[in-house]
Amino acid sequence: MKEFPEIIVPLTRIYEMSLAPVKTNVMVAGVELAIFDRLIKPVRAEELAEKCGFNAKMTAEYLNVLAACGLVIKKDGFYQNSPEAEQYLVTGRPTYYGDLILFEYGRLAMSPKKIAERVKNGPAFTEEDGMNSEEFWVRYARSMANWERSGTAQKVADIISALSEFSSMKKMLDLGGGPGLVGMAVLSRHPSMEGAVFDQPAVVNVTEEFIAEYGLSDRITTIGGDYLNDPLGSGYDLILASCTLNFARDCMDKMVKKIYNALNPGGIFVSLHDGIYDEGTKPSIHVLNMMPSALSGYSCSLSKGLIVSSILNAGFQSVWSQTINFDAGPLDIDIARKNPEWTED
Repeated sequence: MKEFPEIIVPLTRIYEMSLAPVKTNVMVAGVELAIFDRLIKPVRAEELAEKCGFNAKMTAEYLNVLAACGLVIKKDGFYQNSPEAEQYLVTGRPTYYGDLILFEYGRLAMSPKKIAERVKNGPAFTEEDGMNSEEFWVRYARSMANWERSGTAQKVADIISALSEFSSMKKMLDLGGGPGLVGMAVLSRHPSMEGAVFDQPAVVNVTEEFIAEYGLSDRITTIGGDYLNDPLGSGYDLILASCTLNFARDCMDKMVKKIYNALNPGGIFVSLHDGIYDEGTKPSIHVLNMMPSALSGYSCSLSKGLIVSSILNAGFQSVWSQTINFDAGPLDIDIARKNPEWTED
């Protein structure tokens, strides 16, 4: 008689991974339907279906799946948003994450067929990858704004405002700042410091909208350009690079030296970034996020310690580093201090 196989590890994780697309697709469909806007208060499935013109039976089935995913709470036949859905999936909220979900879904949902093709045949950067167009980066900046102000900007501002030098700072640069919310959060903790946000010309048009929204037009300006090749300006007491130096991965020493030269003596450079370790396999959240870019031939993840090495090579007096848990996973923050006495290179 044929023997049954020996089970060394349970099937559980493989089975759960096979169901993961269901959760993702259910959430994305909810964003497309704006279903969470209708679930701020408890409602029955048939009432919701009637108001929206949906099929009543399918609406009930779908809401049950949302409840199984933890996005909706069901009690006594009534459905209502979970706290996470209420905070991040209701349109119009300053923390609404739906735009970024829709923006990233096409990139992250790389089909098994496409993955297999890239693995077999090599990278193929196509127009659908989009990263070469201004329109891509403008849309990306808009969609990133609510992510930044959903906790990341506040946490970075907490760290920087606690620095002993913070109160004496007069001028900061938010390098590759996109919508600029992280730099704005830092600036809002200081009574008089002025700042500039440096990004692509098309992107800083978006930045200016958020500057106006927060009433900081008298304290923040924008610089449109390519920070890898264009001058950064000078006289900064603080330069912040938040999740942007990936673009300088292949010229990091040169970029960090450029930052060093733009700082005043005694100035501070703060970099927030991913830090990949364990032979390129961890943290898994960053490896997964970077996969579509990597398989398109544009791998831009940063190895842990890379920026620290460039900081030391540039001549900074000291650097302090720590890994901090953000909602988007663990990120490394490096804080470097330039020697207070200027020396000509």
